[in-house]
Amino acid sequence: MSNTESNMLICCPNINGKCTQFSLTLKRCNYQVAVMCQMCKKSQKLKWRCMDCDLTICEICKEIHSNIPSISGHTIVNLTDIPVSRMEQRVEAEIMKNQCTRHNKKTYKFFCRTCNVLICSECITEVHSKHNHAYISQLLNEQILNEADTSKDYTKVYKDIDRQDSALIDSYCLLMTEFELVHTVRTNLPTINYMALPNDDEAYICSLDRKSIVNLKLNTTGYFTRKRKLSDSKEVDEIVGFHIQPYDITINIKGDLLFISDYCLKLVTKNAQGQTEITNIKDFNPLKPKCVHYEKERDIILLGLSEGDSDFELKESSLRQVVAVNQRRTLCKRFEYTTENKRLFTLPVRITTIKDGGICVIDRVSQTTGRVMSLNWEGNLMWTYEVPPPSLCPGQFYPTDLTITNTEKIIVVDSNNRAFHILNTKGALILHQSSIHLGIERPFCLDTDNSGYLWVGCLRGTTSRETGANLYKIKIKGL
Repeated sequence: MSNTESNMLICCPNINGKCTQFSLTLKRCNYQVAVMCQMCKKSQKLKWRCMDCDLTICEICKEIHSNIPSISGHTIVNLTDIPVSRMEQRVEAEIMKNQCTRHNKKTYKFFCRTCNVLICSECITEVHSKHNHAYISQLLNEQILNEADTSKDYTKVYKDIDRQDSALIDSYCLLMTEFELVHTVRTNLPTINYMALPNDDEAYICSLDRKSIVNLKLNTTGYFTRKRKLSDSKEVDEIVGFHIQPYDITINIKGDLLFISDYCLKLVTKNAQGQTEITNIKDFNPLKPKCVHYEKERDIILLGLSEGDSDFELKESSLRQVVAVNQRRTLCKRFEYTTENKRLFTLPVRITTIKDGGICVIDRVSQTTGRVMSLNWEGNLMWTYEVPPPSLCPGQFYPTDLTITNTEKIIVVDSNNRAFHILNTKGALILHQSSIHLGIERPFCLDTDNSGYLWVGCLRGTTSRETGANLYKIKIKGL
């Protein structure tokens, strides 16, 4: 299997219980991705298509277009009146002009239902010969029938999409997004449970089994073996100690390491002699910190707290909170209940923030299940992502970490199903990527570097010959 897989028509938001993935792909083709009027380049309220000029235009530009004498005879139609067959042809042409990532002299002609990827004729003979595949035109025709349900006009479904909030446009299918494994860093740690990247060539990784935090210099030159680029990491420093058992780590704006251990938030710095010093920032006893994240825009530290070890046995007296600590080491915010006075969290285990968008929390609901929740800074629950489509997740959804890309997409690693779920800032699933297809057996934690690469820390594979857990660098094209 190739380390690079193209993803197409994986998953999009629902309208009236029906998947809109095909509809939104049509929308992408008609708007030519920019989602702007192709005359004024400003308006996003697109309603018309000039069939002669092959332009998608807004209401104002439609009137201007019609009043130009030399083109006044052009045929302008409402987008919802364009025949389905023509839409199908446009989508097929859009897909088939792309080159296969395995055979760059070939273009895509088929879709493998077994692997959920686009393939060319050579892919079939090499890898997918016994798989369930279809011509692209056949797949699109099936999508139309499924969308329209054969009992109602397809334009009704299409009009329903136009009535959605404009944010839905951001959720159209990422037709040709590709995940490419570009580097593998080997470690001697049995697990990589937490990670944080202060720089593109440096990482702090934490192993619960070894009860230590290791500072690595990432050698990304490496060498190739079995089509994977490998390198041995250089261990710069290791923070160890009898009472250090770390539960999560983060980096502040100065590049210093923060971590939680037992009941305390701790800071790691270097003294004038270059020696490592650990300082207690705040003691939360009797509450125990479970996760930590530094929010640089507000210069605060967010932590998830629990009252004890009876993790999922919630009582009236149970305290499950996300709190914010400012630079004066005082509590400045607390998130615990909804506006309806309902408990927000069962057990918050990971936190991150969306620029100008609030807080994202992984909440562990049981020993084997979890969910992703989003709150605004006033503490209102915005959305919850907890039940992915069964076709994508045969096992229970078990998110273990999340990170935000430079384009404000939320990447969640699902350790149980060995997959990545990509959400938009409204909590809608826009893409699903198997980690197995990338050669990553047991993904567990994530971070993104300043250059936009995704880094994945893993547990040691059960079938792997590696002596330690690996750290993977992934390039995501088109996200």
